[in-house]
Order: sequence, then C-alpha cells, then structure tokens
Amino acid sequence: MKQKKDRNAELCYTFYHALISALRYKAESCGYAIAVHGSLKRDIDLVACPWREIPIPAESLISELKKVVLAVIGTARERECDNNPEKKPCGRLGWSIYLTPDDNMPYLDISVMPIVIKE
Repeated sequence: MKQKKDRNAELCYTFYHALISALRYKAESCGYAIAVHGSLKRDIDLVACPWREIPIPAESLISELKKVVLAVIGTARERECDNNPEKKPCGRLGWSIYLTPDDNMPYLDISVMPIVIKE
C-alpha cells in the first residue's frame, strides 16, 4: 500500500531549507544564534538565543527575521489571534509567523530567550 504524502511536511522541509541559512546569518548580525528543534511536520520551530553581550531586543530581532522571510518566501504574516509575542516558560517570548497568504501551515514558531545582563 502506498503511503500518502504529507503536503504540509513537504512544505515545512522546503521552506526550512530555503530560509535557515539566511535567518541564521541575520540573527548572528543581531547578536543571536538560532537553533532548530521539532520534526518539521507541522511548523518550523526555532529558538533564538542571545549570543553576544548586548543583542538587540527580541521584538527588533523578529522584525529583522520577518524581513528575511518576506524577501525569501514572499509572505511573513502574523495573525491577530496569535497574541504575538506569547509568554513562554523560562522567560521566552514566542512568535508565530505564517509563510502562506492564508492561515494554513506551515509557519515559523520562533522563541526568543531572554537577555541576561551581567552585573
């Protein structure tokens, strides 16, 4: 029996490969490192971790990453119902950025770790 192709997983994988290098490059220039986690079946889960002494604020990083997504994919939408940013455990802030013109998958699920200032 033939296995049914998972169109969403295929799109996630395609978008991931189209975006990841550019997103990592932009994040590094903003003071962050980006790690990927998850299965790439439903969404593209990313974690941005501060990587230098004084990175830009999380909201500014997301704005810069959305510009990259828009340039590469052509769509970088936030939905009002998603309440971006969402407060997550350990002080993370999370954003959902949709890669299609409708509310279908796939989307980027980006968590940004908090900046810790040394005293």
